[in-house]
Amino acid sequence: MKKIILLAAITIFAATPVFSLEVNPPKDSTFAPVENQEALDQYKLKCSEKVQTNWKNSKIKHDDTEIKISFKTLPDGSIEDIKILQSSKYEQNNQAALDAISDAVPFEPIPDELNAQYAEHIMSFPCRRYAIITPKMQ
Repeated sequence: MKKIILLAAITIFAATPVFSLEVNPPKDSTFAPVENQEALDQYKLKCSEKVQTNWKNSKIKHDDTEIKISFKTLPDGSIEDIKILQSSKYEQNNQAALDAISDAVPFEPIPDELNAQYAEHIMSFPCRRYAIITPKMQ
């Protein structure tokens, strides 16, 4: 059986995480719908919590921007293809966001029941001094 590719967009904030996850495979692709949403939700929560802890402890310059970083987690919890999609004007902030992710490695292994070759994450790191955060789950 072919393994699916799991796409996850996870947003990390300075206080309480707000999650967004999209698994909407194109009709003409080899993607398969997620059959175990609960396992997926638990996996994304565990990954984001590890990064969240590191980001909260970062020393950043507040510049009202949001850093966006993409990366893949592999079945064993390692990561690859880490890229800054949107950067801060302060290199210190960009490095803090990269470090928040790399210091969280290894992530929890991708659960077998998800049958995924990798999970693709997009995490956002706001660099605002005072952000009012309301958690929401989809």
